[in-house]
Amino acid sequence: MTEQQLTRVTLVDKDILELLPGEMTCDASRKYWFIGCPKCLGPGSLEKHTVTEINGIITVSPSILCGCGAHYFVEQNRIRWC
Repeated sequence: MTEQQLTRVTLVDKDILELLPGEMTCDASRKYWFIGCPKCLGPGSLEKHTVTEINGIITVSPSILCGCGAHYFVEQNRIRWC
């Protein structure tokens, strides 16, 4: 049985500690973006990334590499695994 991977991210308005896998939010006080890792379930900071958000459509550059080993791109809300 193969493990199913998430294929999309969702923009949400919630605390970073409450992020579910594949959810993204912007911390208004610090102006940093965070993502719920789609693999390990932990929140990750995107402060060293460029996040472009236009009308809820999100692209992140460069690719995201989590400490758990998850490596992926976010392009127009789609997750592209490396």
